[in-house]
Amino acid sequence: MRKSLKLALTLVAGLTLGTASLNTAKAATWHKGTPKALRGSWIYHRKQVSQFGQIIFTASKYQRQDQGMPQTKGKHLKYRYVGHGTYKIHAYIYGAKGTGYHNGWATMTIKKHNGRIQPKGDLWFHRGTL
Repeated sequence: MRKSLKLALTLVAGLTLGTASLNTAKAATWHKGTPKALRGSWIYHRKQVSQFGQIIFTASKYQRQDQGMPQTKGKHLKYRYVGHGTYKIHAYIYGAKGTGYHNGWATMTIKKHNGRIQPKGDLWFHRGTL
């Protein structure tokens, strides 16, 4: 009797541990839209070369305009928080017709620090409008 009871308890404990290890948590999941921390209008100025640009994030869309460049827009946005104020945003990016801008899916990394944002490899943007 004791042998079968020990065997049954061992079997139940093994199955419990086995099923618990199968349910892994996905810490970095993609969320629809844009994070609230990035929503709004962001601008940059470079006084040395008289250059400016603007990024606008809404709940589900993205728009960017740089001086001398065609305006680009994004839709179907998804994001995930990577850590340390950094977000990855995945969107379908498209430009105005006739500008030669190629439409397609793209992922951009944006870092937020001290009330400013910085797309990877770009200038720091602060809140404001043009």
